[in-house]
Amino acid sequence: MQLLYPQEHLTCKNYVSDFHIGFFCKEMKMGEKFHSEDKYFNYLFFFLEGDVMVSCNEFRNHLCHANEMVFVVQDATFHMEALTDLKLLQLSFDNQFTLCDQLALESLPRDKGPAIFNKIETRPPMKNVLNSVLFYLSHKIQCKHLFSIKQKEVFLIFRTFYTKEEMARFLAPLIHRNLDFKGFVLQHYQEVKTVEELASLCQMSARSFNRKFNDYFGDSPYSWILKQKARHIKTRLADAKISFSDIIREYGFSSPAHFTTYCKKQFGQNPSKLRKQLMVESD
Repeated sequence: MQLLYPQEHLTCKNYVSDFHIGFFCKEMKMGEKFHSEDKYFNYLFFFLEGDVMVSCNEFRNHLCHANEMVFVVQDATFHMEALTDLKLLQLSFDNQFTLCDQLALESLPRDKGPAIFNKIETRPPMKNVLNSVLFYLSHKIQCKHLFSIKQKEVFLIFRTFYTKEEMARFLAPLIHRNLDFKGFVLQHYQEVKTVEELASLCQMSARSFNRKFNDYFGDSPYSWILKQKARHIKTRLADAKISFSDIIREYGFSSPAHFTTYCKKQFGQNPSKLRKQLMVESD
């Protein structure tokens, strides 16, 4: 089938010429080696033809075959050697994705067993998606919007044709990383006064922390912390046993007037009226 208007595709600003982004088809000769230590992307490698020896971090020399796939998390040290002529499809992606609208990555069960090298079979529905990607690539249709759609389709197949336990084991390195970061933030954010202090606790630069925080929480650290503060204050106000002075002291307001100004700006009412409203709502 002939591609219409090829020059329009090739010159489009959304055309992906960098093979590190989206999908990439790779062929390797027997004995050829591939090494990756990329700090920016996660990878799915779908082995289409041939046999390959794979090592990833502490997991060394695992044999993989056609119709199998492996997941390589961001920052991992990854190495593979083709034992036969090999054909594979590579998908690189960042952390901003969900398996579908009804299932976020973090909601998968957390595998508490020992860490293992996990490969998984490429089932027929997944093969159909991969074949469509290969078709587009063979016709040089490398649009980032198309790649985004196909990536979502890949994870929709995971959601619908693989069990949650299989997904949890397969994506365990990413799930653990997400939950570890989120868990640390949730555990410590009330102990600090500034975003810079929280970034320091996470042993990250402010820039890296802001980017990672936005990836996992969908908001800037500053905005998110302000929202959490408002939520906690509202919860305290709903409890008549907690005095205003206790709240003022706990959240570092300089004076009752400062606290009143905050409540009017944040909730549209002074503390007394807001407490009465919250108590009525809770009855």
